[in-house]
Amino acid sequence: MLSLQSAFEKLISSLLDRLQETEYKETDLFARLETCIRICEEGLQQLRQWVVDNSFPDQATEIHFFKHVKPLIMSRYMYYHRLYRLHIGYFNGIAVLEKERLLGALQEVDRFFADNKVFYEYYRKKDTHYDALYFVRSMYDWKFCPDVNYFDPVFATSGDIKMAELMAHELLLVYINRQLNPSCSTDNNTSLPVTASGLHCTESIANIVVLGYALYLTGFFNHGKAALKEVMNYLSVVLKVDLQKYSHTFLRVRGRKADPLKYFDELKACLHQYINKLEE
Repeated sequence: MLSLQSAFEKLISSLLDRLQETEYKETDLFARLETCIRICEEGLQQLRQWVVDNSFPDQATEIHFFKHVKPLIMSRYMYYHRLYRLHIGYFNGIAVLEKERLLGALQEVDRFFADNKVFYEYYRKKDTHYDALYFVRSMYDWKFCPDVNYFDPVFATSGDIKMAELMAHELLLVYINRQLNPSCSTDNNTSLPVTASGLHCTESIANIVVLGYALYLTGFFNHGKAALKEVMNYLSVVLKVDLQKYSHTFLRVRGRKADPLKYFDELKACLHQYINKLEE
């Protein structure tokens, strides 16, 4: 499973890099959204072709694919579609109409989360006890997700579309809040939250996770009252990386034969070197 998981993560990383590049370089809103939608479509087509050509070695791998891999790309596809529908033909440069539309969209997002409260809690708590029902194709049940008007027996389960919808609405919530509160954003041209134009996080997921644990344990946020999940969600949004599996990543780091804190040794060494140069 590790080799397959690595291959899927590589595909996802490549897709997210292309989306990020488009977000930064394409200045026209609609051209940017259309390009991002096409990128997501290509990613979904690649995933489906893989499923057609291959079989999962075990149920755990199939669950991982339909719970974590496909929804991550599908959620972006849904998100950019919703942004396109949100903006096209509504505002015409009139700020009042724009605000009204954004507030209406915010109410729709809130209503979606309320209507799907049970599954949303399952997703947010990272529960696993119903994974075989939600994310295995042979267990498909249309009653669980009746609003999905198509079923692909090769590339769909009872819960993967719903999972993607939840993730898409989370992205949409961040976007709407940023548009309604522009003072909290440094760049209003992008569809996803960013820190500063031109800055791209190029560090590995493992090192970001280790850093996140360190920030949490040292009480870096909210005088130590922030939860670990809140810290990871914050880093995920700000750095535009997927940290949903941060606990599994940390377990892998902890199990390394080499020093699991090697990253901090490197940080310390670089700072020492810099300080020594300043003193010379």
